[in-house]
Amino acid sequence: MSSKTHEEVRETMQVLRDLGLKIDEGRLLELLEEWRRADEEARRIRRESADWKFIEKQPEPIKTALKLLVETGDLKMVSKLFNISLGELNNLRLKAKVPLVLS
Repeated sequence: MSSKTHEEVRETMQVLRDLGLKIDEGRLLELLEEWRRADEEARRIRRESADWKFIEKQPEPIKTALKLLVETGDLKMVSKLFNISLGELNNLRLKAKVPLVLS
């Protein structure tokens, strides 16, 4: 985790302490690192599985939407951002061979 992220966590921890909440900062940092690694692994799987020839042949904004889907895996966010129905985006995801990766 970057030093900026560590600093953000420390600032958040201070706010929580100010509110009277007790959080194990070490455990929080461990969990954040686990989630970061899982997210990166999911992104790697999506990148390697995607049919990039299909994606590159798509017109804009579909091409960019699919690329963002590969990077984030977030169907709902991409659907809203590009004003594409979830059903249509999911059909495009299947054609582009972008897997849903659960971590």
